[in-house]
Amino acid sequence: MNFKNYYHEKPSREIKQALRKLRSSDHKIGVWNAFIESDLTDVTDDDFSILPRLLPESYMPMIRQNAKDVTTFCLRLLSLPEKEIRAIVPPGPIRDFLIDELEVLKYRHKRMTGSFRFDMAIVGPPNSRHPLQLLEINEIGFDGLARSTFFQKTLLSLLPQLKSRVISLDTAAAEVRNMRRLGPQIARVQYDCYNWDEEYLLQTAEKMKSKVHLISPSQFGCKIDEEFPLLKKAPFSFQNGRAKIGSDFLPDALNMSFAFGLADYKKGRDLYKKIIRSKTPQYGPFITGLVASKTILILLADPHLRRKLLGSSAKLQNSILPAFSLTGQTELAREQRANLVLKHADGFGGEQVFMDHDLLRQLKRISPRQQHEWVLQKKTRLNSIDVNGILSRPKRAISDLGVFVHYDWQDGKYRHFEVGGLMSRATNKGLKVN
Repeated sequence: MNFKNYYHEKPSREIKQALRKLRSSDHKIGVWNAFIESDLTDVTDDDFSILPRLLPESYMPMIRQNAKDVTTFCLRLLSLPEKEIRAIVPPGPIRDFLIDELEVLKYRHKRMTGSFRFDMAIVGPPNSRHPLQLLEINEIGFDGLARSTFFQKTLLSLLPQLKSRVISLDTAAAEVRNMRRLGPQIARVQYDCYNWDEEYLLQTAEKMKSKVHLISPSQFGCKIDEEFPLLKKAPFSFQNGRAKIGSDFLPDALNMSFAFGLADYKKGRDLYKKIIRSKTPQYGPFITGLVASKTILILLADPHLRRKLLGSSAKLQNSILPAFSLTGQTELAREQRANLVLKHADGFGGEQVFMDHDLLRQLKRISPRQQHEWVLQKKTRLNSIDVNGILSRPKRAISDLGVFVHYDWQDGKYRHFEVGGLMSRATNKGLKVN
């Protein structure tokens, strides 16, 4: 990548001093060994930088305020009358399925409890003049929540010179604390496997005297491999309006473990309908799928909606990148392809994101009747950082900032709100993080 005009976050003095006392190769070996000794499944499969990204403590109020404003916008939107939500949230495959097939608006609970991961960008020096810029919202089955805790604890255990000088947020513990607001027994719905992020979350819950059960509903018909001993297969039924697992387990709440494409919603339609209608709370309710669509970027960019839902159009005006529907804007998209990103409303995990020449090619594949399913967002220049991965060499890369938010909302106000953690992802091979 060409990093011209990208702001580069230089390693702090503390990092330089700490690493002077360690040869980088020795430090990398120490991180690798710590990962291996954790006994977490496939923990070394993904690359991980041995250099932590440190932000000034003075920037944390900015992160909290930006994240809280975005969360408030979403939860107030989901609290509106059904007629208003139908009018505001643009049609799309998942939006239509959630509202018309699963009837998430008809059977919504008054209380919403769960977590989000906001993928955001710092553009420029991390100070009060540079608020975070929102790239997308993730609500169910997002990854990295417990990983961020494990990464931070591993690095700080190997860099004791830093441990007393930095603030480290325990995201896994924040998630368990928030889950426990619904009760200590949480059933997490899986398909046929789990990853080490979930293993670490379970370990954290046990230390905190809670229990997260990994359950594959018999209705899915999955075969469970012996490599996943923490995952149990059991039938779901509903007794006196509450979800029951197996013969006698009545969980305090249900939590979905995977990100949903339309095929996932359709596959479990009958079970999900019963879950939505039941009295058993969902941790991370299905209704939040309405704000995980990329069309939320269009809604957040609307000053009239920000005034309606946040009380002021000025809130978030510097944090929300301009975004609009592709409908009727194909010529503009062609002309401004160097400055825009094309995203499918229901894409996730970096899929169905196009820019530059790929954007032009994708435009040719989109019929006029499908244009409303696509969003154009202004391209931004995410800060670059220095990374040195356990599976790669030192390099410069652009980096987003995952902000983990834990909420408990009822009757139009928070019972609890917390920014429980941060995690950065970096790449030097493309701009798809935007």
